[in-house]
Amino acid sequence: MPRIFVVFLFCFISFLAFLFSLTPYTHFTPQLLALLAIIFILFFRYLRSTIYYLLALIVNLLVFTTNGLNSPVFFLVYFLLFSIALQNPPSTTLIYSLFLTILLSQSLNSPLSLIPLISLAFISPLVWFIGRQHLDNLQLNTSLANDETDIFLWHSLKLKTALHKIIDSTSILLSNPRLNQSQKDELKSIHDSAKSLLNSSAKLTEKVDQETDEQNNHQ
Repeated sequence: MPRIFVVFLFCFISFLAFLFSLTPYTHFTPQLLALLAIIFILFFRYLRSTIYYLLALIVNLLVFTTNGLNSPVFFLVYFLLFSIALQNPPSTTLIYSLFLTILLSQSLNSPLSLIPLISLAFISPLVWFIGRQHLDNLQLNTSLANDETDIFLWHSLKLKTALHKIIDSTSILLSNPRLNQSQKDELKSIHDSAKSLLNSSAKLTEKVDQETDEQNNHQ
């Protein structure tokens, strides 16, 4: 999905919730939230790509219909922003958090309500930074996975083939009766070294593969 469309969709959801909070139908909010929560639970596995839009709608309805900056559940906005930051580019989260700050500023009615507004303005760069770090980690993991694939291909297609060829060739040469003992000893040393290198490379490849699987399981 294009980035500009993702930003627009998140901003539109917040604006929709803001408009709903200005209507005389806010007394239907519990029923609407219950319906959205049921949809969220039932289709969580099947709507992974759009589930965050539904979550954003639920949080925005809760906050805007309970007096915005003075809402007792205002802290949910922080969780929403961090959740979005882990699923979208940093610029998307930053633009959305600034748009949300503008909407919430409409409920500014006392010096006390200024505190959450300021905190939201200050947390926006933090959310951007976390999103940036998460994106860098994803790119690093992708790069490591590509390097691992290249190493495995090199080991399977080139190193193993070359070592097997050396082992086979030295085995044939060792069977030659015209070789003197010094030549046989030298060939046997090459033969044994190739076999040892082949075994070591196989163990190293297996170890790298196992550590990668453990890292992926931890993530």
